[in-house]
Amino acid sequence: MTYQHTDLSTSNFVEGDAIKASGPFPKKAAITLPAKKRCTPAIAGVLAGFYTSHVKNLAVLEELDLQETKDQARIDTLTANNDQLKAIAQDYASDVLLQDWKRRLPAETKRAFSFLGFALRRDAQVINFRLGHEVAEAALSAKKGPTDYLSALLRTVGIVDLVFVLELASSDSEENHPLHLHGIARIPATVSTQAIRELLAPEPDLNSSPPIRGYRQRWSNKAIALTELQTPGTWVSYSGKEFDFTAHSLQSNPGYASRSATKAGRDLYEAMKGWLRS
Repeated sequence: MTYQHTDLSTSNFVEGDAIKASGPFPKKAAITLPAKKRCTPAIAGVLAGFYTSHVKNLAVLEELDLQETKDQARIDTLTANNDQLKAIAQDYASDVLLQDWKRRLPAETKRAFSFLGFALRRDAQVINFRLGHEVAEAALSAKKGPTDYLSALLRTVGIVDLVFVLELASSDSEENHPLHLHGIARIPATVSTQAIRELLAPEPDLNSSPPIRGYRQRWSNKAIALTELQTPGTWVSYSGKEFDFTAHSLQSNPGYASRSATKAGRDLYEAMKGWLRS
């Protein structure tokens, strides 16, 4: 006689068959979070803009709080604006990788924040310095590289606090040397524009001995230009627009930041990161 048996703990089977186990439960699919994007110079400019606006609002709030007759309506408006600003900034930064400054933050991001942090100095100015042929050629042949050479040259007239990027202009003209720099600097009151020009881009004088090819100004293309900084983020992007091309051409890093500019950049970055994560 053949007996049939049903085991509710396993699948049904007929006597003589092997038990068909159901096997382990399938594992849950691993949840992969979307990768965060790196903090590019453009993103750095936006985030720094949010933070500096927040700081300016706080300064106004402190002034209003010290007044005997408080303008409560304005205080409430600024407070609400700051809360909204922070919410927008945190949302924007939610998928941005804000790494440790010393160990992991990319060099281009450090450079951007050095520009942005130094731009907060009240006495900082935008600099556009052209170079005479002799100065440019000496910088390009310097053993320690052109940025070291030019920063040392500027120190001789008292310009020690600055950040800049070298750029090689793409031009077929041989009248002026294509090497020049864009940056931000603190120019001492005792240093004139003419003194900087005589140092970096003197007037051509082919009759002198030896002849000086120097730098010849054309129309609005001034050899030495100092202007007030209006939009730091835009200036960062403009200054670095030919960074990769220039780095490849020079086979060296075309960026320079004094210790004061680097510190200003790090202070801004750490304060901004703390604000976004608070």
